[in-house]
Amino acid sequence: MGSGLRRKAEPGVGQQKRLWLEYQVWSKRMIFFCVGFPSRFSEWCDAVTSRLVECALGSADVISSNTLEDLALAAIRTGAPHFVVCSRQPAGRVATALAQANRRFVAVLDEPRAAVHDLVTRPGYDLVAATRAVASSCASLFGYVGIPGALVLNTARDGRDPVATATAIACHLELALCEADIANIVEGLKDVGITPERREDGTWWDCLGDSEKALVSGALGAYVDHFEGSDFAKITWERELFFISDEPPAPRPVPATRPVDITGRVRFLVYGPFINLPPGSWSAGVVLGFSPEAAGMAYVVEVFAGIRLADVRVDPGSERVVEVNLHFSIDRSVDQPVQIRIHNERAAFDGRLALGYVTMTPQANVRSDTRDYLTTVLSR
Repeated sequence: MGSGLRRKAEPGVGQQKRLWLEYQVWSKRMIFFCVGFPSRFSEWCDAVTSRLVECALGSADVISSNTLEDLALAAIRTGAPHFVVCSRQPAGRVATALAQANRRFVAVLDEPRAAVHDLVTRPGYDLVAATRAVASSCASLFGYVGIPGALVLNTARDGRDPVATATAIACHLELALCEADIANIVEGLKDVGITPERREDGTWWDCLGDSEKALVSGALGAYVDHFEGSDFAKITWERELFFISDEPPAPRPVPATRPVDITGRVRFLVYGPFINLPPGSWSAGVVLGFSPEAAGMAYVVEVFAGIRLADVRVDPGSERVVEVNLHFSIDRSVDQPVQIRIHNERAAFDGRLALGYVTMTPQANVRSDTRDYLTTVLSR
């Protein structure tokens, strides 16, 4: 019996040794984070950071990851001794982990409208898709710039002197490199066309139509003002950012730039825009229009981000234009983009519904003294 017990114990000992060896490997791995807007300057910062790490520590993989789950999977798959994590829409839980671990990282800001232009000039992006991507990135980075471990860079200030910016990154990440090494890294990236400066001027904005400017400014204007030091204002999502669902279903998503025929089964008639919001309390205003036939039916308007955050039933009746208001909160555990979804409660034989626009207004937090007072007087 004794020998049997020893044989059963041996795999456990072996497993412990194996886990210990794996821990020794992982404990020597270094992880560096670079979060930023989807812009030329962010890409340069990513490249500089990875080259700095390789020069100081050896081989390093570059991983594109926005969530802790994606990061864990990528880390398991890579065999490199170190890696640089690059994020364009980093989740709130990543920020929490960085803050709790007191980790240093690089946070790259840009002028949001200029970042939109950077994307529009690339294949696969039109103005709507670029606006959606940059707006989500703005919201994701909202909570990162205030973390003590962040080195906050921006194009206007730091894109003009590449060597000084690269030196600042190396110092912040505690990478021991000499001036010559850093200068060679910057020059090597320049030789392959990776530079921080933006060559285009602002004339592209002047060439946009009024509706296009309204689309971009509505989604991004609050972030432009906030990153310049102003209070965060209202966000407006124009209907071009949303989609409609026809019957029969179209082969690809249809922008909500026209009314949707509600004839047919119960379904989400309008949905979108799939854009992140910063954590906090929010008030949504959804402006809808109804034809006479559609106004005689009931609908549900909901805010959804992986889970339903708020919903309200709407019965237009004699009203042809309605503003629906919903109140909801987002915390750092929400790592999916926000949707406004509108569905009919029963099948319809006729009628049309149209989306006007959606506003998102941040709600002021309750003052701490008021919260303490209410807690005290109601606990007696």
